[in-house]
Amino acid sequence: RRIKKQSTLSIVSESKGRIKLALHNEAYSYICSIAIDPAYPDYSLGKSCSLQLTSTNFPNSIENMLTSQAREIVRRMQQGLNSERALRMSNPIKVPKNFHLDGAEQSNDGNSRMTNQTIQNIKHDTEALKRVSALRRAEASSVRAPGDSGYVNHKALAKERKDARRNIQKLTEVERAADLRSEEKERLWKLEERKRLSGYYDVYGEESGGGGRIVPQPSLFALVTFLVERIEGLVKQKCPCCGEPVLPSNPEELNSMYHDKQSSSAKLKRKRRPMRTYCGCWYHKSCLNTFLTEPPFGAVCPTVNCGRRVFHPDWPGDIKQMEREWAAKQARMREIEDAMLFL
Repeated sequence: RRIKKQSTLSIVSESKGRIKLALHNEAYSYICSIAIDPAYPDYSLGKSCSLQLTSTNFPNSIENMLTSQAREIVRRMQQGLNSERALRMSNPIKVPKNFHLDGAEQSNDGNSRMTNQTIQNIKHDTEALKRVSALRRAEASSVRAPGDSGYVNHKALAKERKDARRNIQKLTEVERAADLRSEEKERLWKLEERKRLSGYYDVYGEESGGGGRIVPQPSLFALVTFLVERIEGLVKQKCPCCGEPVLPSNPEELNSMYHDKQSSSAKLKRKRRPMRTYCGCWYHKSCLNTFLTEPPFGAVCPTVNCGRRVFHPDWPGDIKQMEREWAAKQARMREIEDAMLFL
């Protein structure tokens, strides 16, 4: 059947469960086969579909990024995620820990919970520290005989210090055991919370009485939709900064951006190389470099309906670091300009 103009989805072998997806947009092509397990769509058995690339004229780096994410979407859905969450978590570009893309995506993984139990633990720890401090003072003090300011009762002193050390050791062991139990409880809570935030508790899981078991989701439609939208959409996409098409009209010219290292125009070609950011939008390399290294720092993607902060692992994600580097660059330029005045 026809999906879009010049793109087809056809059945190669119904008995073997194999279909062919041929995507064509202008001069670019991406042809693959999808093998469907005989048990599909009985996805309760954990059976899925597998993707095999047949041919393409995209560069290896772009093809690998798209193909690997498509396979990762299938794998995530086999683990119980729905298509939307599987798409989000299959992103091949990973952001650093505590990197805030926008208000909706900020994570609380690094923050501690402030609960009534936490407050009680703080009070308990304070009292325990006071008791230890008192025992330490008792251990370090001397015992003088009554009525004799110059005589030290060494026997009583040794007994009191021994009792103080014994009490400190006992108290320390009790507190250490309590801390270990508290840490284990917090670790289990964080693991449970991470699972929930990741979406592994689907509508068939714990909330509906399924015991929290993982229920695989059907992934064929999500796989085909991803390939059609991302591959055909990439050919039409324009750079959010300069507004020009991200890909050149000739696939050979695109491949030369990755392989040409000796010609006089190699440097210029590398500047026009397509770069995908975390939000899924594509930029020219030179445009992305300007966007990330010049003020305002931490800006969101200007693409319509995106609005997420732009990030790529080839550039630092720390706004303060980018500000320092920008200030250092401006200082060097001022020094050069001042030096030029004396020439």
